Amino acid sequence: MTQKLFGTSGIRGSIIEKSTPDLALGLGRGLGSFLDGKGVVGVGVDARTSRKMLRSALVSGLISTGVNVIDLGIAPMPTVAYYSTVDGIHATVIITASHNPPTDNGFKFFASGREFIRSEEEFLESSISNKEYKVASWDKIGLISKKNIKMDYLSKAREFLLSRGGVSKKTKVLLDLANGAATDYTPELLTDLGFSVTTMNSHQDGHFPGRPPEPSPRNLGDAMRMAAESDFAVTMCHDGDGDRLAVIDEAGEFIDQNRVIALFARDEVERKGEGIVLTSIDTSSVIDEIVNSAGGSVIRLALGSLQEFLATERGKDVIFASEPWKPIFTEFGWWMDGITGAGRFAQLVDELGDGSCMKLMKTIPKYPILRDFVPCPDKIKQSFLPRVKELLIPEISGVEKVLEVDGIRIDYKDGSYVLIRVSGTEPKARLYVGAKSEQTLDKTASAAKKMMEQVLDELQ
Repeated sequence: MTQKLFGTSGIRGSIIEKSTPDLALGLGRGLGSFLDGKGVVGVGVDARTSRKMLRSALVSGLISTGVNVIDLGIAPMPTVAYYSTVDGIHATVIITASHNPPTDNGFKFFASGREFIRSEEEFLESSISNKEYKVASWDKIGLISKKNIKMDYLSKAREFLLSRGGVSKKTKVLLDLANGAATDYTPELLTDLGFSVTTMNSHQDGHFPGRPPEPSPRNLGDAMRMAAESDFAVTMCHDGDGDRLAVIDEAGEFIDQNRVIALFARDEVERKGEGIVLTSIDTSSVIDEIVNSAGGSVIRLALGSLQEFLATERGKDVIFASEPWKPIFTEFGWWMDGITGAGRFAQLVDELGDGSCMKLMKTIPKYPILRDFVPCPDKIKQSFLPRVKELLIPEISGVEKVLEVDGIRIDYKDGSYVLIRVSGTEPKARLYVGAKSEQTLDKTASAAKKMMEQVLDELQ
């Protein structure tokens, strides 16, 4: 049986148990076989301590099939993704575990600016499981060269951003770069756009000494304190590989990701006058409210499915896409890009906020949300959601729509919603609730959690 290696965002895990040199070698051989031993693959890494070990194994596998490799060095994920759009490049790979702890690493694959879709991932999984690889003869082994693509990417990002807005007059921004791969990218981009940039955690270090790489509120205490105590117009934070963007206002308050998505989406819809905004099932209805009022429409998909949709015919109509933290500016490219996102957010602070993040965000409603879970053993996950549906559907009223994508989501006419899904990586059933008032939120969440616990009691 073929082992499933890919999750919702590439492959990630411990370098001892999952993202091992053996796996890296197999992935290189599998990708080279997928390309029939021909072409050129760009390989980048983030700053993790295991990067050289895994890169060496991956590159060995690739050249053993006859494929040529361009070593991109330490580079952010958006940069490696962008490079897959360059003429003569047939695929790119970044060795990264994104926001995971330093003990982990992983692999993400790109072609033509998008992540590998499921059929491509399955080819690699099958090759590894069956040990079926292309093998080059001694005189056809691939070659290795090196290239720094930083300026190529930054030039393209700057060109895109200048098509959206102007150059700043020294508006002050703070960047928390997580000691990651974007440390010498985002500051240079924003400086080039006229912003006055101050940085923290801005030297590359795979131990992540400044803070854990996930840019969540619990890890951003230092940045939030500095934002509150200084006069920066906005503070923006990355993860380990630069695909994620978190925002803090000048009062030191973390901005909910749903509001950031809504802001970017409105900007793109107003620019076009219409269009589809693609987002994941776990996002707030504030996005629908803002996008619909601007003349656009919202489609929600399972986590990790945005790239699959973008690769379809309907994907051509998507003008903006995002999961929480990860904006995709489709006119620029199909990859998740926290670096370009930081540039555009800073521009919006200038353009619509008159140099104030707080003023800018007043244009996006702030609604209460809740994320919770109940323990759900793996052995009952298959029965859990069908039973939830049996109990939930007859009880609901005032419903706008029901989505059965990666769980069960109910959107109510009053703008509230509830999503129940089982985790794909942990023994948990997750609950997501949003509403326009704390009272409605508490009532909806309490009823949903009580019902989830009832189902668990029945099944156990």
